Amino acid sequence: MGLFIETSGRGPEVVLIHGWGMHGGIWSGFVPWLTDRFRVTRIDLPGHGHSPMLADWSLETVAGAVLEAVPRPAHWVGWSLGAMVALEAARMAPRAVASLTLLCGTPRFVAEPGWPGMEAVTLTRFADGFLSDYEDACRRFLALQAWGMPNERELLRGVRSQLSGRPPPERPALLAGLEVLRHADLRGVLRELSQPVQALLGRRDRLVPVELGDALAGLKTGLVSHRIDDAPHVPFLTHGERTARLIHEFIASS
Repeated sequence: MGLFIETSGRGPEVVLIHGWGMHGGIWSGFVPWLTDRFRVTRIDLPGHGHSPMLADWSLETVAGAVLEAVPRPAHWVGWSLGAMVALEAARMAPRAVASLTLLCGTPRFVAEPGWPGMEAVTLTRFADGFLSDYEDACRRFLALQAWGMPNERELLRGVRSQLSGRPPPERPALLAGLEVLRHADLRGVLRELSQPVQALLGRRDRLVPVELGDALAGLKTGLVSHRIDDAPHVPFLTHGERTARLIHEFIASS
């Protein structure tokens, strides 16, 4: 199955994996921060944007489909749900993933005693909005992320334009991705990875709490964690230059 990809720039390979309910177009405003140094590939996950749906949509099958579609080896950047896909890909094909950036991502999305995350009931309410009225929920989500930013209106116009250029996600893909967010636990995978890993977290993130940095560092020796001030769940949109610089520095050190 061929997934839809876009590639631009020159240099070491970087792969961008989007989050739940979005598509590769969400990266459009961020890619120019990277293409002066890297060859960047962004992908639509199965059932999202221009990519066809998988008959069996699971974390393993999605990671396998992405691995087939993108260059190897590459430095992977996974945002939100995309971080889980990237973790699974790094487990399945260690030589394909040179390094891994968890961008507002986590190996275990739902909160547990001693583990910071989103409360299960909050995740259900959040997901129900997307499932009942995708366009309205998407607008509300983006408005919440952009709230208080100096360029709030310009940012929202740009992102909405990027997202509207592709079909909305298929409902089975949304439901399958939601099951991954609810149940997947990749903490053991992260602990055993041999690749360099960094976590980029936003201090204003209401989905993946910034406190996760300490928990991640406790899981994997050598994991680098950065907290981006004033950033919500989409720091690559609101703090593109800072996010790109951290990725540049991490890949250079790797």
